[in-house]
Amino acid sequence: MKEAQRGRRWLMPALVGVLAVAVLGGAVWLGKGMLTSADPTGSPSAIAGATATAPTTEATPTEEPTTEPTSEPTSEPTVEPDPVIAAVASCRTAWKLQSAARADAYRALGQWDRHLKIMNDLQANKITLAEAKAAWPATTAKAEEHVAAFRATDKARAALQDRCAVDAAASGPAADAVRRCAASMKTVDNVLAKARIAIAPWEIHLKDQSHFKDGGMTPAAAEAAWRVKWKQGLATVPGYTAIAQQGQTAACTLPS
Repeated sequence: MKEAQRGRRWLMPALVGVLAVAVLGGAVWLGKGMLTSADPTGSPSAIAGATATAPTTEATPTEEPTTEPTSEPTSEPTVEPDPVIAAVASCRTAWKLQSAARADAYRALGQWDRHLKIMNDLQANKITLAEAKAAWPATTAKAEEHVAAFRATDKARAALQDRCAVDAAASGPAADAVRRCAASMKTVDNVLAKARIAIAPWEIHLKDQSHFKDGGMTPAAAEAAWRVKWKQGLATVPGYTAIAQQGQTAACTLPS
């Protein structure tokens, strides 16, 4: 009886050990199945499933957008400007500036001419010094502004690129009008050339007078400077006055 009990006591632990080993082996097998790769194993169903779920690695070609063929835009034919019409416009602009310079010169040098004549009468004892001093202010009113205006318009005229000219072969009323205007402009150009020379002593004399009034010159120095400019005026103004009227009557009539 004691031997049988000892045998049972040994048998129970052995059975428990075997059972534990079996459970442990099953767990290892289950874990291995869970950790193995999901790649298809070769069965038709597995391969089909793997193919359906496998990501696509090849790039899908993009479809080029289809564009409708466009027709080339039709360009308007280039139309060359009429050279005579262009000359008329150019001539009109040039004449406007030249006329302004002519008027400014006429006004400024008219004052200078009267200023010189008063001195001439004084030196010829036709008037007294008091009368000369009373007459001179009228000849210097805004004189500096008038000289500056001439300088500005004459400079603008010289810088202008527009010219009054047409080709020798051009014909018609417009071309003839441009040629007549070009002749008038040449006359005025000659007048302006004389005006630039004649106005220079007057411009300096006006500055000297302002300098004297501000106390920058003594009476003796101012009188000496005045006599120099007076003589220069007598030498240069006649050249201008001899042709000034030609410039004033010169005309430029252009078609609209």
